Amino acid sequence: MKKKVLSALLCAAMAVSMLAGCGGSKSDSKEADKSATESTKAASDTFTFAIGGDTGNTLNPITADDRWGLMTCHMVYSPAYYIYQDGTIDWILAESMDASEDGKVYTMKLKEGLKWSDGEPLTADDIVFTFNSINDMKQNLYVGGEPIKVEKVDDTTVTFTLAEPSASVVELLSAETFIVPKHIFEGKGSFDVNMLEDKVVGSGPYMLEEYKTGEHLKFVKNPNYANGEANIDTVVYRIIENSDTAGLALQKQEVDALSVTVDQVDTFEGDDNFTVSKYSEGRVSYLRLNSVAPSMKDKDYREGIFRALNRDEIMTAAFTSEDYYKLGYTFLPYSSSYYTEDGVEKWDQDIDKAKKLTANGAKSLKLCYVEESTEQKNEALTIQAELKAVGIDVELCGVNQAAYMSAAYDPESTDYDMFLGAYVMGIDPDTFAPLFDSTKDDMMNFHNADIDAKFNEAATTLDDSKRKELYSELQVLVSEEALQYPMGTSMKTVVTTARVGGLDDAQFVPIYTFGDVSKLTLK
Repeated sequence: MKKKVLSALLCAAMAVSMLAGCGGSKSDSKEADKSATESTKAASDTFTFAIGGDTGNTLNPITADDRWGLMTCHMVYSPAYYIYQDGTIDWILAESMDASEDGKVYTMKLKEGLKWSDGEPLTADDIVFTFNSINDMKQNLYVGGEPIKVEKVDDTTVTFTLAEPSASVVELLSAETFIVPKHIFEGKGSFDVNMLEDKVVGSGPYMLEEYKTGEHLKFVKNPNYANGEANIDTVVYRIIENSDTAGLALQKQEVDALSVTVDQVDTFEGDDNFTVSKYSEGRVSYLRLNSVAPSMKDKDYREGIFRALNRDEIMTAAFTSEDYYKLGYTFLPYSSSYYTEDGVEKWDQDIDKAKKLTANGAKSLKLCYVEESTEQKNEALTIQAELKAVGIDVELCGVNQAAYMSAAYDPESTDYDMFLGAYVMGIDPDTFAPLFDSTKDDMMNFHNADIDAKFNEAATTLDDSKRKELYSELQVLVSEEALQYPMGTSMKTVVTTARVGGLDDAQFVPIYTFGDVSKLTLK
């Protein structure tokens, strides 16, 4: 595999090992990795997937937005349907979705005889309850500034009425929208599930049997799964936060599957005991400047930060070779048909300009990243070295996934000046609106009325050429804010042991890894 040589800046940074910074939760990692030293092979009737983080004791199927939480929801809950990246639809609870002639009413027909994992009927009441609950909490299911009206027609029929037509509504109603049981959550006051104490009732391919903090999640197949019983009786998500420890566990076949880092691929390629699968999630890596931090109030200073950076250098540090990444300059993944660089401010590296723009600003900054991620550690080291070259000291603050999510998505937190991150959204560009639209989640903390209005207009425009024009303008507007520095998209590599079959049927997908775990087999 052809590899680029790391820059002198990065090598110097690595040599002095400046990762200590704010420190992290190393004791948690050691606890999570403890079981990985046991030299027992994966059980013959169990599929064991090593995951790089703990979900925590609480699972919320409505608000989950981290990879491990979403992967768990994907096991025990189901959406009405799932749209694959090629546009094909996997009908799970629903069997059809039809639009009226004016495009304002969509009718969902559910499959007959659906049941929850506890045997209770799953009906239109659960669909209505789920979508109304989401709209009560946030405005992500709004079209034209109005909530989508969800109504039951009969036990297997639901209508969705829009204030105006929307080109993205079919995907909007499926993306990370897990249907929840009304008979469990109504009147509870919260959608939090305590996995240590509560019985999790869902409609996914599996049921949660056991959760042990920092060790594993154990699932058994759900006999009531809408698409038929799973091929494998038991699935275990084994929590191994250290990537080296996880890689060793896979080599010993103590686990059956692992999403590996790029520097681990060579260990498994060409070995008949393993299958190496590479695919794109449309995952966008980025650096975000904290808009509420005192250090980042001045736009000229923010522009200076970006002018100090070299995205090719950063992506090479993280992903080693261009075989594993593609540079990108906007908030959309390069693979999107709406991606364009026309008019986009790319913030090409200019050291002299960076020095001038940052001359009167902060000389010490804190950069937060997920310590379990080898890629983010290398990105952080590179950024630290590049900003050092313009006179800015960066303290690297590696924290665990839970701490990162808490800090990065707190709109008032000023603990850190910068965040490294990556996201996987949907196929339609409207699914990216919650990142920047302040009427929705506004995960990037932008608060720009022009951006809000443009996202709303694009969502309710049916003409594709007009939509492309609007999303082109949005890519320019977001870049001009100088708050998000997109770096590009990366490949994901999953290694499975040779005994795992059904990979094509299960299908590799963003976030969850497998589109339908029930289709996997063990040889």
